[in-house]
Amino acid sequence: LQANVNRLKLYKSKLLIFPKKSGKKGVKKGDTPKSELQNVAQNTLKEIIPVERPQLRIKARAITSEEKESSAYKKMKKARTDKKYEGAKKKKADEGKKEG
Repeated sequence: LQANVNRLKLYKSKLLIFPKKSGKKGVKKGDTPKSELQNVAQNTLKEIIPVERPQLRIKARAITSEEKESSAYKKMKKARTDKKYEGAKKKKADEGKKEG
């Protein structure tokens, strides 16, 4: 998020706003003065300020015995079944509290 804020600030610092109309009536607050608008080249590149991509590559490492023993499939299956029956479990627990 902070990277986007910094990119936006950099973009705004480079931005030159041309007045809509010529003459003194067309100039509004925030427009770039005429002295700075002389000989300004228009940007035709696709990217004005490139987005810095984080490095996604992770170096290979040995698999630990703990990772070998655990099964990702079983963990996901357990999470899915817990989610599916969560409402029924709550209902049953509430009924048990009311009776007890």
